[in-house]
Amino acid sequence: MHAPRLSGRRALCALLFIAIEATHASRARAQGLGSERHDVATFTGDIWSVWTSPARFDHRDALPLALTAGALALGTRIDSATRVWMVTHERTAVMRMLTPTREGFPVPAYELGSGQYLLPLSAALYLAGRLSHSVNLRDAGLGCAAGHLSSLGIRSIAYSLVSRARPRITPHPLDVGVPGSHDWFWHSFFSGHIANSMACASFLGHRYSLGIAEPLPYAYAAVIGLGRMADGEHWASDTMLGAIVGFAIGRKIAARQLERRAAATTGSSTSASASAAKARGTRILVPLVAFSF
Repeated sequence: MHAPRLSGRRALCALLFIAIEATHASRARAQGLGSERHDVATFTGDIWSVWTSPARFDHRDALPLALTAGALALGTRIDSATRVWMVTHERTAVMRMLTPTREGFPVPAYELGSGQYLLPLSAALYLAGRLSHSVNLRDAGLGCAAGHLSSLGIRSIAYSLVSRARPRITPHPLDVGVPGSHDWFWHSFFSGHIANSMACASFLGHRYSLGIAEPLPYAYAAVIGLGRMADGEHWASDTMLGAIVGFAIGRKIAARQLERRAAATTGSSTSASASAAKARGTRILVPLVAFSF
C-alpha cells in the first residue's frame, strides 16, 4: 500500500516565493479584507461552482469538451509506448531530470501536488494575508486550497465510477473496470498530483500578473505529472486529463475572484461582467471522468 512521504521544503518555498511575488506584481491595491465568514462563503462558493458546472453546460462548452475527449482518446493510444520508453530509458538525461520529483528522492518535490502539503501551505498564505492585510496573499491561499478541494471532489467521483490499474501493477493500459474500486492500486484514472498542482498553477497564472515567471508554476506542475508517470503511478492519458481538469479549475476560480475584486474595487457591474467573461470555456465537465476507453 502506498505510504505518504515527507514533502521537500524547497518545493514549499518555491510556491511561497511565487505567491509573494504575485502580490507585488498585482497592480490593484487592497480594498479591505472583509470578514473571515465572508471568506468562507466565497471559498465554498468557488468549490461549489466548479462541482456544479455540468448543470450550466451550453453550446460554448461543446468545443472544449470535444477537444478534451479527443486529447484523452489520443492519450490512450500512446499509454503503453510511453510507459515502455520510460522504463527502458531510465539513464537518459530526460529521465534523470525527473529524479527530484520521483519517489525515493530525499526531498520528493512531487509532494507539493498532495493535499497534506498543499493545503497547509495554502492555509499559511491565507493566515499571512489576514495578518498583513494583504488581499493578494489571502486570495492566493484561498485559491490554491479551493483548487485542490475541487479536484478532490471530481476525482472522488471518478474513482467511484471507473477503476484503472496503475502501470506499476499491469503492463496493460486498458485494464479498466466499472464501477470503481477502493483499492489504491486501481486509482490510476486520473492523476491527482498534477490536477492539484496544475489547479494552483493555473489559478496563480490567471489571477495575478506574474510576468516572465508565469511559465514556472505550469512547468513545475508538468514535471510533477511526468515524475508520477515515471514511477508507474499513472498512464499518459491519466496525466493528460489531470492537467486539463486542473487548468480549467484554476482558471475558473481565478475568474470568480477577479469578478469579485472588480465589483468591490469599482462597484461597476460592467467591470465585474468583463472579468466574469474570462471564465467562459472553463466549466468542469464531470462526465469526462466516465470517458470510455
